[in-house]
Amino acid sequence: MAKILIVDDEKEVAESLASMLRPAGFLALLANNGSDGLNLAKTEHPDLILLDINMPGMDGGDVARVLSDNPKTKNIPIVYISGMVTQGDEDKIHGRVLISKATPAGAIIKKIKNVLGMAL
Repeated sequence: MAKILIVDDEKEVAESLASMLRPAGFLALLANNGSDGLNLAKTEHPDLILLDINMPGMDGGDVARVLSDNPKTKNIPIVYISGMVTQGDEDKIHGRVLISKATPAGAIIKKIKNVLGMAL
């Protein structure tokens, strides 16, 4: 079972993402800010991190840089999530997949499986 760390300052969004991941066979861990996300990434070693871009304090870009600079976390795939983009405007940012929070659950699961190299 792949372990997914969701880092989002909006508790409802994080819980919604977790509730769509669990039935698909993923273990979901939640962090409500960048600092907590960094700590969980270091202790839990998730298989992938869903990382909100816009967060107060330490934003997603800051978190991604710290993770990339740490030998223990630098190889964890990061998928950015944002409410600032719409489905269809998704692309990559800094070479990482970007998903709109408005993307349907099935498409989010498919993108996560693709990043993890899992069979679809």
